[in-house]
Amino acid sequence: MSQARRRNPPPAAAPGRGRRVFAALLSGLRLLMLVAVVTGIGFGALALHEKYDVPVAVIGVDGELKRITAQEVESTVAANLGGGFLSLDLDAICVALEEHPWVAGASARRKWPDEVVISIEEETPIARWGSGSFLNNKGMILAIGNVELPQSLPLLHGPQGLERRVMQQYRNFSQVLQTTGLVVTEFRLAPRGNWEVTFSQGLELTVGKEPVADKLQRFLLVWNRALSERVDDIAQVDIRYGNGVAVNWKEQVNTNSAESGKG
Repeated sequence: MSQARRRNPPPAAAPGRGRRVFAALLSGLRLLMLVAVVTGIGFGALALHEKYDVPVAVIGVDGELKRITAQEVESTVAANLGGGFLSLDLDAICVALEEHPWVAGASARRKWPDEVVISIEEETPIARWGSGSFLNNKGMILAIGNVELPQSLPLLHGPQGLERRVMQQYRNFSQVLQTTGLVVTEFRLAPRGNWEVTFSQGLELTVGKEPVADKLQRFLLVWNRALSERVDDIAQVDIRYGNGVAVNWKEQVNTNSAESGKG
């Protein structure tokens, strides 16, 4: 009698396999949706950029200009637009503006829908330098050519290349001597390193080489105690010495003193 063959049942599916397949499909679907959204946003942004990247129609200038004209600013900006309202290079515009000798700094911003607004910081001459140049507050020579500026600006002298050092020392001197009422008209660094000052009252001050802080304090002490009331009689004060101050009086004072002695 033949026996019926028993078939082995098919192997059972591994636990969780179906869930993993479903999760993988769902993850892939999410990725496709994300790509679609990003692509849509990209195309939308490109479309908006093309729509609103219109040519700049207005160039505005903030503030009052004294040394550079609004026409010069507008001309420089127009020559460096290089794009529409959204694509123009604001940094390149500022760099071009700052090449002007009267511009110390420039900034640019967009103003909706088609305007660029420029702000200019102009150079301020602080002093005359040598025979025909000018210095700004950083001690840099201004390449401003032959222009009319107030002769009341102090005249600074010094070796070429030491403009910043001379300007810094001039500012230090002016600050220290502020309480004396003396106004610096000329300030010099001599070739041998001596500092020399001329004041509007006609008085000359020979300081000598650095360091100068102690010398200036000694001058202030003598000035406040004995010299301030006789400023019109003084030709020169020499404070180069370590422990004293030498005063040269004007010739008229010496003559009058001699005549008084004869009587």
